[in-house]
Amino acid sequence: MRIDSRKPKAAALSAALTVALLTGAGATDARAATLSDTVGSTPSEATLMQPVDYRGDGFGSMQEWNASMGAKRDSLEVRAQIIMNMYGDYATDDERAVLQGCIDGAGSLLTMEEVDAKSAELDELRSALEDAKREALEAAAAEAEAAEAVQASYYNAGSGSSYASAAYYANGSGLTRSSGVNNYNGRRETYYSSNVLYHHRTGEWTQDSEGFWRDSDGYYVVAAGDKAQGSTFTGSKGECKVYDSGCAAGTTDYYTGW
Repeated sequence: MRIDSRKPKAAALSAALTVALLTGAGATDARAATLSDTVGSTPSEATLMQPVDYRGDGFGSMQEWNASMGAKRDSLEVRAQIIMNMYGDYATDDERAVLQGCIDGAGSLLTMEEVDAKSAELDELRSALEDAKREALEAAAAEAEAAEAVQASYYNAGSGSSYASAAYYANGSGLTRSSGVNNYNGRRETYYSSNVLYHHRTGEWTQDSEGFWRDSDGYYVVAAGDKAQGSTFTGSKGECKVYDSGCAAGTTDYYTGW
């Protein structure tokens, strides 16, 4: 009987190949584990790899989820920009940073929960800034009223009441720092001090020799609650341009550096 000497050799070769494959697989697994650990250490990449639960968010397809998410991000960015434009002058540095973060980072929010949380934060911030603006305007109005009372007292102390009234409300120089209040063409004129209410565009303007702020076109910078933003009209000092509101109808508030 012949013995097939090839069988032991084949068995030995098979065993050697098995060991080699197992060893190679172990090395591959080790490399895979190392790569997995590396990827897992980057939160942004790990988050991007997670599937979106669009059904859990109430959507029938990923396309619907993407469309809604995009609209929410855009809305968040626009709302933050509007609040910054309207109330940025009355915000603290931290509040402005929150608004700027929504403007710059709305597109990087990855879940509906993140967008909704930022939206709620914006609502609370806007409410707080509305209160801050109202308080600042009330303080400015009180300051102007006090200046008016002091000036009225000054005129009344030196002359009769009829003369004082005429000089006070219709002086020939228009609104001045010493008068504080002036009537012109049916409008009551007073001022906002940029030391109290620093408008976010103040850096673009220039003070003239009397301390009034002028824009690059030479217009007097004013607030007028009953006129459209950007509109122009003639005041006692000259041509005015509306950059703010917040004062009563029929009132023109000049921005000054007094």
